Amino acid sequence: MKIEELPEKDLQEIVHHLISDPSVVRQTKSGKRIQILSPGQHNVHQGPDYLDVAIFLDGLVIVGDVEFHKNSSDWEKHGHTIDEKYKNVILHIIINDDSEINALNAEILIINPDEILKASEELKKEIHKETDLASIEDLQHFALLRLLRKTAEAQKLLRQLGLDSALSKLTEEFILKYFSRRKRPVYSNEDLKNIINSICDSSAFKFLEDLENGNSNFIADTLYRLLKEKISVEGAHLRREIILNCVLPLAISLANEEARISLFLWFWSTPSLHTYGILKRKYPNLPQTFLWQQQGMLEYMRLYGRKPNIVSEAIKDYGFADSLTFYRQGKSPFKEFEE
Repeated sequence: MKIEELPEKDLQEIVHHLISDPSVVRQTKSGKRIQILSPGQHNVHQGPDYLDVAIFLDGLVIVGDVEFHKNSSDWEKHGHTIDEKYKNVILHIIINDDSEINALNAEILIINPDEILKASEELKKEIHKETDLASIEDLQHFALLRLLRKTAEAQKLLRQLGLDSALSKLTEEFILKYFSRRKRPVYSNEDLKNIINSICDSSAFKFLEDLENGNSNFIADTLYRLLKEKISVEGAHLRREIILNCVLPLAISLANEEARISLFLWFWSTPSLHTYGILKRKYPNLPQTFLWQQQGMLEYMRLYGRKPNIVSEAIKDYGFADSLTFYRQGKSPFKEFEE
């Protein structure tokens, strides 16, 4: 089937599916790197095609609406330029770039038709799969919320205590919570104290110091190495949890924009080593291929189903938006970032 033969409504659904892989890094027309962290809601009513999409644009998390056009000229033809419903559009996704889009500060992403046709075939297969949450997009929604929540907590501790004390406190708090939920801990109290006391002498701390000093080289390789290097007496599973829940949030807080891109990419593309048994039992049809999928399910369970409908509402409820220096709501900050 050719692109021209697909109805606009079908194309909107296919493109929504296409942008639902948060590990894919694309480039906008202006040359900025972009990831779609949470694809938002497909809007079947009047207004932008996708509402409350979370994008990661050159190291900045921005939430707003996204509009899809077959042709860039459709933006003017359909009268969206003067329509108030489209004022929060932060991204245009187009197939054919046949004219300039008169939309201040919004980015443009050009999609290859072959990608859309491939996504169409994938979507047909996905339709026949049953899932326990509303959709795979819910996992992205909750994984992003979890990452931003933990980063906001880490950023607050950094400001109050400095790097070494913040890492020690985060590690201590995580280990205490982690083992309070386990019926039969495999570590003695002495083991746990050794892990906490050793964290600031570990390679993980050196990695954070390098980030604080502006060194953003080989981030993914370093993180994979940290997953294998012992902090103290911990096993691979606990070490992975400490890196994910303590080291990564601090790293994102310390990182410059270039380094933050690499850190987010690592989070959204790192495979899981195994499945979490409790999640497999509760959500047997949902994947645990990547770390972020497990993180999303954990955050969903943390909220026990009290899910806000859209990511921006959830971020307001969480209350961390004001504390994160790299988060923005809506399209207005684009100009500010470029100054």
